[in-house]
Amino acid sequence: MNKPLLTAALLCLSGTAVAATQNWQGFYTGANLGYGWGYNQDQGNSDATQQSLDGITGGIQAGHNWQFDNNIVLSVEAGLSLNDIGTEWKDRDSNQYSPYYGKDEIRQSGSLNVKLGYAIDNFLPYITTGVTVAKVDYTLGCDKSLVSATNGCSVSEFNSSTSDIRVGANIGAGVLYKFNDNLSAGIEYMYTNLGTSSVSLNDPNYPAASERNMNTDYSTVTARINYHF
Repeated sequence: MNKPLLTAALLCLSGTAVAATQNWQGFYTGANLGYGWGYNQDQGNSDATQQSLDGITGGIQAGHNWQFDNNIVLSVEAGLSLNDIGTEWKDRDSNQYSPYYGKDEIRQSGSLNVKLGYAIDNFLPYITTGVTVAKVDYTLGCDKSLVSATNGCSVSEFNSSTSDIRVGANIGAGVLYKFNDNLSAGIEYMYTNLGTSSVSLNDPNYPAASERNMNTDYSTVTARINYHF
């Protein structure tokens, strides 16, 4: 091949490679659906068992991408989720004479994240971190009928519940694939630590122990789809 033809071929290939890298610049909005799992524990009670949480999560997201000449993509994204990540527990599972039971649930949550990615052809792998605000519901009760014999509920049986707004940090990673100028889809893993927060669950049998220090962390894996404007 002579030099002019070789030069033309290289330019053609170079142009094709550049064209193959998708443009991620601009606003987008989308939805996600996935699975979450984690743990909750009353750290103020040495006898409290760590409770495993799991369930479905889903929501919406919106953000903006800035794509630079070196194909680095910087994004800011906000998201809202409706979660059913929780557990119902009975203390008799670890103490056959304990009539206590409860429920811990991570419900609504919102996040504000910064993402850093690198565009490779139609793919955008990225890392992400930010802040999550979540509503966590707690229930605590005592019911003698749950066990064959007990000294619990000595004053009275009860059922107490409360909600707490928690703020924590998150970190994760994901990858998106852009099908065309307007549509992308992918998968994302996120770890969220809500830290420790004091909540009040009234127990007439132990009124001095109503304040409980709940520590909560969880992970999610979500399938995501976005529309780009």
